[in-house]
Amino acid sequence: MPEHYYEEQVIKDRKYQNITKEQSKFIDCTFENCSFEDCSITGCVFVNCKFYKCNIISLTSKHSEMKNAVFHKCNLIGIHCWNELLPAGKFAHSIEKLEGCYLKYNSFIEMPFRKFDFAGNIIQESAFEECDLQESNFRDCRLEATQFFRCDIRKADFRDAKGYVIDIPSNKLKQARFSYPEVTSLLASLDIKID
Repeated sequence: MPEHYYEEQVIKDRKYQNITKEQSKFIDCTFENCSFEDCSITGCVFVNCKFYKCNIISLTSKHSEMKNAVFHKCNLIGIHCWNELLPAGKFAHSIEKLEGCYLKYNSFIEMPFRKFDFAGNIIQESAFEECDLQESNFRDCRLEATQFFRCDIRKADFRDAKGYVIDIPSNKLKQARFSYPEVTSLLASLDIKID
């Protein structure tokens, strides 16, 4: 059993900076209006936790996992350890829901996001690499300089999304949906000239 165990607790208005949390388990906990900056988690587990109006900046992780987390109106900045937070089990997800969130400088590598709803979130200067994004919804997303590389985005919906950088040769695109004129940005990866 972890050193610290928290269940169904509500944690409000806390600010954490440059701290390391070790060997802790959070089950069905809610974090409201909390700030985590330059923090590290080691040997921690988060199951069915909810984050409301939280700022999570430059988080690092070792031997930790997150399962079915919900983020609502959160700022998630500089998080490159999402794939390190993947829970055990083939069908488990780190992130259950993102609603009205702002993400910048995030990396998602080899993560399952099939049929995931990203609609309405702002995801800037981030990267999806080797992710399963089949049938995912990116409608109305601001995706400025967000790159998709070696992903499966078949049947994904990018209508009215803006700013994405999708590498045509490396991604699976069949039946993905896009809006004009933004769809013309896909041609940039082909290194061709259009007059």
